[in-house]
Formats: sequence, structure tokens, C-alpha cells
Amino acid sequence: MRLRKLIAAAGVATTVAGLGLVNAGQASAFSADCAGNTHAVCLYYNDSAHGYGAYFMQTGDLPGYTGYTFRSGLNGTAGAGVAVKDHTSAVDSWYGGNFTFYYGGGYNCSIACQVIPPWSRVDLYTSLKNSNGSGQFN
Repeated sequence: MRLRKLIAAAGVATTVAGLGLVNAGQASAFSADCAGNTHAVCLYYNDSAHGYGAYFMQTGDLPGYTGYTFRSGLNGTAGAGVAVKDHTSAVDSWYGGNFTFYYGGGYNCSIACQVIPPWSRVDLYTSLKNSNGSGQFN
């Protein structure tokens, strides 16, 4: 009888420990491509639901994303080589101030823009996702 209880208890403990490892893996699935750069934002090809994929590191104001492309990073290769303009879905800020992401080039907020708070990672609003033109540190 004691042996059965011991085996049952060991099975429960193993199951609980296994669930903990699964949840830990999901929680740490994001890897920061811009980590350590205190004046940068990483723009990602995919949003959080799709694993982020390739990235573009922005370290200064860009009035237009034409000519820039995503590259493979810590979160995968999806989107590598694709143009940043009109293909960004998420932003990871490593900057201590606000960063503003604009629908249009030239920091034009007449259609849509989104302020990304310091030290945050956000999926872009639907109106900006895959429809973006410029980004500015504030």
C-alpha cells in the first residue's frame, strides 16, 4: 500500500514539474534582439501571436522606411529580407523615452500613429500593422 502511494505521489510530482517547464518555455519564448542598446527600438515582421520573426533595429529618427529590410534574429527568420515599410507588426522599445510609429512617411499622424512607451514591447494597432511609414524618438 505504501509503495502505491509513493508511486502515485512521484507521478503527480513529475506531472507538476513537467507543466512548470512547459509554462516556463512559453513565458520566455521572446528573445530581445535590441537588448542592451538603450537608444533603440526593434521593429518586428510578425506580432506576438506569430512569434515576432525577423527584425529591424532603429537607432535614430527615420522619416521613411523605404530601402530598409528585416533580418533574421533571435526570434526567427520569418520576414527576413522583406521591406520594413508596410510590413511591421510589433515594436520592442529599449529606449527611455517615447517612440512614435507613424502610418505615413515624414512623421505624418493625420491617418494614424501610435506612441510606444519606454521599455515596452507592443503589437501595433490594426490601423498601423503592415501599413507604416516612419518612426521617431520623442
